[in-house]
Amino acid sequence: MFASGGRRVKHVTIDIDSFPIEVHGKQHGASYNGYYKKSVYHPLVASLSVHGDYDSTRQGNRLGNGFIHATLRQGQVHTANGMRRFVDKTDAHAHAIAQHVDYRLDAGYTIPSVMDELSSKNRRFVGRLKTNKKLDTLAAQHIARSPGRPPAGGYEYTVELGSYQVDSWAHAQRLILVVVDQPDFKTGQLNLMPRWFFLVTNWSEDSRSADELLAHYRKRGTFEDRLGEFNESIGVHLSSQGFKENEATMLLALLAFNLNTICRNELEDAVGGCWDMQRFVDFMLKVGGRMVKHSRRLVLRIAQSAEPLRSRLIGRIEGWQVVAPKASPAHGFTPPPEHAHLQEVLRH
Repeated sequence: MFASGGRRVKHVTIDIDSFPIEVHGKQHGASYNGYYKKSVYHPLVASLSVHGDYDSTRQGNRLGNGFIHATLRQGQVHTANGMRRFVDKTDAHAHAIAQHVDYRLDAGYTIPSVMDELSSKNRRFVGRLKTNKKLDTLAAQHIARSPGRPPAGGYEYTVELGSYQVDSWAHAQRLILVVVDQPDFKTGQLNLMPRWFFLVTNWSEDSRSADELLAHYRKRGTFEDRLGEFNESIGVHLSSQGFKENEATMLLALLAFNLNTICRNELEDAVGGCWDMQRFVDFMLKVGGRMVKHSRRLVLRIAQSAEPLRSRLIGRIEGWQVVAPKASPAHGFTPPPEHAHLQEVLRH
């Protein structure tokens, strides 16, 4: 995550989302979620990508991509519950390893408390804004089709709507209309009406144009793919009765995914090709072997067919240079207040 000499990387982007973890028991804190229609935990996770691109081929960029913060929540909570506190902790983690941090937010997280907090701290963000009748009326005057035969791929364009603020927002934000008028994939004809959505941001027009922000926001889709990849290849089974034990299990699973992602990137750089996570796990981790005791040592002899790829990966890992963090100053023990830990409080 650091440049040579232990310096922070220049720029990273944070993506935040929630997802369900289904449970099949009476685990503490798990409950029925009406949106997912099953009993779940509802964790919140944040993922970091260098320069906002998870698929960058620039050397060193992909090694920093991965989950940077996560918290387990009760199953019935709203997707944005506890978001402000979560963003504060994520921001502190991110600025320990990067000079500049910006955020990409789904429509569930472009809420007044989050946007105002980021704007107050001068943190740049772009997110999708939930539509309403007032916004639809504002969009109607900018939706039109050019005369003549439309191009085969249809139309797509952005419209700058200027500064926008509602009563519950402490800061005015920049509003962008995105119109997508694409043909039906079966008939090849345009639909009766175009589709549209809104982006809200505090990036200035001089810093990033509307088209640049749309392209930047769409890279968030790769993060959502990574969440699906995590569930398919690593997964997390929270079968313990205690809430803390289940949160620890989830965090270990996310760390395992981060490590697998780093190793997968190294293997792709070494041998080429594109490896999905399930393929990497099957070919590199689920390898047959035999444990042999020799000269007071345990030696794992792996299948000969797996040796070439593992040797290439180990060669890349041996070239890593890890910068040790500075030790924190020593201080005396401060006991907790008397009222602490009297009752366990679950995170909402």
